[in-house]
Amino acid sequence: MVLTFHRVLDDAESRLTCSLPGIVVRRRTFESLAAYAARQYEAVDFEQAAEAGAGKLRVMFTFDDGWKDNYTNALPVMRNCGMPATVFVCPGLIGRTLPFWPEAIASLLGEASPPVSGAEIESLIETLKTYSTERRQQYIARLCELHAPAGGKHAYNGDRTVSWDEIREMDAAGIRVGCHTHTHQILTTVPPQTARQEVRESKRAIEAALRRSCNLFAYPNGNTSAATRQILAEEGFTAAFTTERGAWTSGSDPMAIPRVNVCEQSVVGLTGRFSPAMFQYNVFWKAWRALRTERRVPAKPRREAVLSQA
Repeated sequence: MVLTFHRVLDDAESRLTCSLPGIVVRRRTFESLAAYAARQYEAVDFEQAAEAGAGKLRVMFTFDDGWKDNYTNALPVMRNCGMPATVFVCPGLIGRTLPFWPEAIASLLGEASPPVSGAEIESLIETLKTYSTERRQQYIARLCELHAPAGGKHAYNGDRTVSWDEIREMDAAGIRVGCHTHTHQILTTVPPQTARQEVRESKRAIEAALRRSCNLFAYPNGNTSAATRQILAEEGFTAAFTTERGAWTSGSDPMAIPRVNVCEQSVVGLTGRFSPAMFQYNVFWKAWRALRTERRVPAKPRREAVLSQA
């Protein structure tokens, strides 16, 4: 099973962040989740995950975007549990505050008068994901004109990406670093030449910084197509991950590996604490159900039929 995380925040950061709830896990929840996964499953890196095997189900932890809290909050937990992980970064957005447009929009509208509800902000962000880059930039520029804070400064500056020094430290600690495009462009909404440039520049920048090959990729927003998969193959990538919910099996396309997104609401119970039952239901059961629907597999999963990285 491949799990997708984005942000791991402490309680204070969770209250202040402009990130949507669907990409946030509280640190205390993540600590319990990681400890549980280390006990119940076999936590693996990509190379181990790609190998067939028997025994415990395998889980692979991945983090998208390269947020600073991956370094400050997630890394210590992973080290303590002995959990490998892969972090997908955007080299063109390293070390920036509000580097991604969804947080920028949430920040602007969160300070607007009259206030805009979280549901309205989330709906707007989903709509803007379908726009071309130029049209989206024009819309955001108009929002800035209408809602830019006095002095040009936002109230919270904790929504920041990692620095190159922090990336190198994670790499030295055994965390694998993969590409997430250069500036987080949704590849299916840009011209092919722009998509190729985004892919090529991100790979070159990571390899130059870490002095090692980088052959893993995660699609921004999960959007992929036959054309984007072909670009990745031509640029030297051996595997790429989507955001499509499902199990990674021996029949999965290596350039479109499914994952399961994990957020706070999906893994906590009524008490507000990590719930193994919620984790199993929202991660494993829903992934297997998606696989059944798509591939018409048997009603009861056979251990040998699903690679533990599924």
